[in-house]
Amino acid sequence: MIVRLLGSALPLALTACTAVSSLPGAGGLDPREEPFQATQPFPTPANVERLIGPEDCQGAQLAARAFEMPDYPPRAWSRGLQGWVVVRFHVYDTGRPHRVRAAESVPAGYFEGAAERAVQRWRFEELPDGQALSNCVVLFEFRNGRVRIR
Repeated sequence: MIVRLLGSALPLALTACTAVSSLPGAGGLDPREEPFQATQPFPTPANVERLIGPEDCQGAQLAARAFEMPDYPPRAWSRGLQGWVVVRFHVYDTGRPHRVRAAESVPAGYFEGAAERAVQRWRFEELPDGQALSNCVVLFEFRNGRVRIR
């Protein structure tokens, strides 16, 4: 009796699973496969000059060796969200960033992780004389489905 009951429920369960992929936005499970449709205007970005102190990121010229932009987060894409993140980081003399953190963001909770992960992967030319830089600042804009640095 139990075997027959489970056997008849199996086709129903498989049918329900295959129907999920036919829902709008569910094709391939990555919402970025669909066109981006903003649901709110782009928020006024931070004034980066105001955030940089006179001693921040001073002493050597940063020259990028490996530099990739962050991916637009799927959760923000599917909700049509736009925003920005200010990321602060230090750079070792080897050119590797460290102590990467999102200092400010709007809206909070959507873009910080993608921006931090991108900066952690960046690589710069080695800095002269064992210098290290502290409190470097970059502003990422997540706008209309694209990411740019400002």
